[in-house]
Amino acid sequence: MEDGIILWEAHRAGAGGTELPESCLAAFEYGWGLGGRPEADVNVTSDGVMVSLHDSTLDRIARNLPEHLKGRPVSEISWAELQTVDVGWDEFPDQHITPLETLFAILKDHPERNMVIDYKRVKVSQLAEVINRFGVAGQITFASNDRGLLREFKQCAPAGRTKNWLGGPAEAIREKFAVLQQENFRGITEVQLHLNDAPGQQWRYALDPEFVAEALRITGENGVLLQVLPWKFEKADLDAILDLGVRSFAVDYPNKFKKICAVYFAGQVMKDQAER
Repeated sequence: MEDGIILWEAHRAGAGGTELPESCLAAFEYGWGLGGRPEADVNVTSDGVMVSLHDSTLDRIARNLPEHLKGRPVSEISWAELQTVDVGWDEFPDQHITPLETLFAILKDHPERNMVIDYKRVKVSQLAEVINRFGVAGQITFASNDRGLLREFKQCAPAGRTKNWLGGPAEAIREKFAVLQQENFRGITEVQLHLNDAPGQQWRYALDPEFVAEALRITGENGVLLQVLPWKFEKADLDAILDLGVRSFAVDYPNKFKKICAVYFAGQVMKDQAER
């Protein structure tokens, strides 16, 4: 098999809120168009519509949010009200929150596409029921830092994938990973390590490269995919991670990520040819 990115995820609805507005359908199409798995964060409206929205309120991402909606949880806002809210930018106005059923319908029509659902505020059984109804469980990765929720989802939607994301200080990540290893990664198909900045070091991140390489070896031996989330990166940072053998990423800057990877793997090809 040729070397290359195995799987990558576009954080916060396909564009990370950095290259396109988050939580709108355009962002998901952007992530899919670049070959990634867009991520949906699930909230539920007051009348039971599951939608993709990272925060519990609209304050951070909405344009000209009406006073009566400021500070209100989405769980207290109806779907009809939510549809009136513009989450676009000046460059891309008239963008709106996406219902999960719209995304599942797209997956059903495009079996080559996949997406991630990061658990936020919904009953796992309710979410799994809709996923199973659309027949798209095999295209879904359910993500959480709660192993119990991941295993519950796996029971409700056996064809789905589960991702345990590990965040916080470096030592806490090491401890959480050790627990997963002790449990033989039961019910977990993917593990994501958060790479937080540690300024002033040649290796940019608080989680040291030796641990990342060891985690990659351990997960590989257990048939589990290891993914990293570097919150910030430049070419040298991404090159260093790729040199460890990591081939699965979640990123907030998908276009930047794709360009750096293209240059990296082109260089690998040229190096291999020169050594022949």
